[in-house]
Amino acid sequence: MSEQLLYVAFVWNQHQPFYRDAVSGELIMPWVRLHACKDYYQMAAILESYPKVRQTFNLTPSLLEQFECYLAGEEDYYQKVNKPAEKLNDSEKQYLLHHYFDIHWDKVIRQYPRYQELLELQGWSREPEAVRAVMERYRPQDYRDLQVWFNLAWIDPQIRQSDPLLSGLVEKGRNFTEAERRSVMKRQRDLVGGVVPLHRRLQERGQIEIMTTPYYHPIIPLLIDSCSALRASPGLPLPRRFQYPQDACEQLAMARAQYQRLFGKLPQGIWPSEMAVSPETVALFATYGFDWSISDEQILARSLNAEIIRDGYGHVLNGDLLYQPYRVRGAGGEIAMVFRDHHLSNRIGFEYQHFRPEDAAADLVHRLQKIRENLSWSPGNHLVTLSLDGENAWEWYQGDKGPFLHSLYRRLSEEPLLRCCTVSDYLAANPPQRIIDNLFTGSWVDHNLTRWIGTENKNLLWDYLLEAREAVEHYRQSNSCQPERLKEALHYIYIAEGSDFPWWIDSMPYYLAAPFEALFRRHLVAVYRSLKRAVPDHLRHPLIHPQPGESAFYNDPLAGPISMVPSNSDPE
Repeated sequence: MSEQLLYVAFVWNQHQPFYRDAVSGELIMPWVRLHACKDYYQMAAILESYPKVRQTFNLTPSLLEQFECYLAGEEDYYQKVNKPAEKLNDSEKQYLLHHYFDIHWDKVIRQYPRYQELLELQGWSREPEAVRAVMERYRPQDYRDLQVWFNLAWIDPQIRQSDPLLSGLVEKGRNFTEAERRSVMKRQRDLVGGVVPLHRRLQERGQIEIMTTPYYHPIIPLLIDSCSALRASPGLPLPRRFQYPQDACEQLAMARAQYQRLFGKLPQGIWPSEMAVSPETVALFATYGFDWSISDEQILARSLNAEIIRDGYGHVLNGDLLYQPYRVRGAGGEIAMVFRDHHLSNRIGFEYQHFRPEDAAADLVHRLQKIRENLSWSPGNHLVTLSLDGENAWEWYQGDKGPFLHSLYRRLSEEPLLRCCTVSDYLAANPPQRIIDNLFTGSWVDHNLTRWIGTENKNLLWDYLLEAREAVEHYRQSNSCQPERLKEALHYIYIAEGSDFPWWIDSMPYYLAAPFEALFRRHLVAVYRSLKRAVPDHLRHPLIHPQPGESAFYNDPLAGPISMVPSNSDPE
């Protein structure tokens, strides 16, 4: 059997939408803060125990900017109800009982008797109106214990166990004091503040590579030309044509500038938002000095007009196609690209949560060994790219990420013929030898762009965005144009171009999509306000509505402890 090494690149995508309401200036949702405490810090910290395991992390600019918001003293709505329990009003109590169980009930809450007791007292309800009726069941101490348990549970278990104060609170379990409540929030702030320095330190010593993404996470092919969606989906109904490649350029320029400020160098890798690529994006990435990018194996297969063939166990039989980098040419530019193993990446994201952690790690290492064996006939080095979301899977795992990743990294460190590497290190030693001249236009989702365009409401969102973008251009060309107002309006346009807004609409249940749709309209309201123009009437009304059987929001979907926008009010 061949003793050829197999190189393995883990590429973790760490992303959150931009949660600040452009009109109120407030952070609406807490997921940047909470995932920093449970995932973003610890995902990198675990590696310090395994110096042979090198990896690549994508920290999106919208995520990094919000870290800085928190460190500057801003608070999200979930924090605003984290106050002395005796001072809570009824709206704040309702908000607590509705949102402070926002973590996996079976995998997390059931592990802690007091936290489960508080959920039972609440009635196991996810409906805002249902919790109004149970507020009188809670004493001030119950609310305080709930405040502590929610924020404590959102700190990584390994961090809790190694911290005397946090482990002491877990052991105590109930009757927390105001000082203990404040101490948990202090620990959370410290973790948020530690994410960037930790990643920078690991990059400087060569154990990780950090890449970036277009700033507010837009679907770059659609910014360049929304009609590019037709390449993968002929006949798809589309909105009016959106064609602003200059916005795509600015999203990349801002990302490079932020990266250089935070990490002291320029990035080599660029993660296309949602792995959405096109020939035009290749040229744009090359223009802005990026060395390499990444997409999904389905994009590779369609670019080559070939099939990635797997046996009944999921093992790739023609791995020489998938497990190597390519030099991709398009629209006058070229860049190196790697393509992730879709099947193995999804096993980490969706399948291994059902395994014992040790068994999951053993299965993945076995599959990597099988890849190496199946490539024994193919000369030269090969790279397996495992790439996925780096935060949301772990809540479903037994014991969160720690038991699985520790077992996996220990096994990989001991394997003489499996070598973990960063993508840039591999490319430096193994420049791409094969060329793609016709990169397929699509994303990791069904190798097309229909998750973001093509339904009635997604198209309406694009029409709203285009109308606002045209208003900005009209203002730019007017005699009254003021550079600062123009800059501010464009800033809100760039935020509204983020992929997360159309992602939810017409694809997810109303109660999940409605806050993102409302936030999108608020960004466009801010555009018109910046220009001192009248806000179009359609931005005052929801774009989406509950389907039969779904409950409508009692107040505005962005409402926090105190409703930001009463249900029939003017957002101006």
